[in-house]
Amino acid sequence: MTQSIVLIHAVRSSRTMWKGQLRRLRERGFEVTAPDLPGHGRRRGEPFTLTGALATIDEAVAACAEPPLLVGLSLGGYLTLHWAGTHPGRLAGVVAAGCTIVPGPATARLYGLWISMKDWLPGDSDARVSRAFARRNTRKAAKRYYGGGRAHGVVRSVVRFIGGLDLLADVAAIDVPVTFVNGEHDPFRRHEGLFLQAAEDGELVILEDAGHIANLSRPKRFAKLLRRCAAAAVTQDVPA
Repeated sequence: MTQSIVLIHAVRSSRTMWKGQLRRLRERGFEVTAPDLPGHGRRRGEPFTLTGALATIDEAVAACAEPPLLVGLSLGGYLTLHWAGTHPGRLAGVVAAGCTIVPGPATARLYGLWISMKDWLPGDSDARVSRAFARRNTRKAAKRYYGGGRAHGVVRSVVRFIGGLDLLADVAAIDVPVTFVNGEHDPFRRHEGLFLQAAEDGELVILEDAGHIANLSRPKRFAKLLRRCAAAAVTQDVPA
């Protein structure tokens, strides 16, 4: 079991998207860290780079009292899988949510186009996107997802990062249990079978009636799942 958990947020969001999980997990005695990635939240003045994002995870993991459960959703999930696959011996377990689609360059470009289109329409794009998110989820979910402000200017770098991954190889290299989590209605479920097959010790969990941002669709269930994964995690010595 590990009492340490690190949470990595989705694109254009910030640490505020984890507010519900932070409260519930800390009430249960967990040490929980949720950093802002470069270009997001309190770091919106910085450019988003893969090097900076991985350094953020590295710092958060290093600050834990014991090898943590590393959790990421969407962009955070891709980063989590890549970091975990290239840093053996540092973690107790991995939870990757909303990221089980093989991100080839063409798919990544389409993803970037999709999230960029929201900014091309006239009017206040931040307010419009927040309202659309609230319609698909709830106003509380929208407030939490965009609570640190909506990151701008990060899409091109994110797409370049996603398109350059060999994610299944990263998954195969992970040396701790991996739990893949998808909302029932998440379009990023497409290749979940391939991810599960690639993992040496993998599990797939589907949250019923949840969407892509599953921690906000079903916050209580998501926190309960993290508690279960932390309890099942096998701690190991951190290399000197």
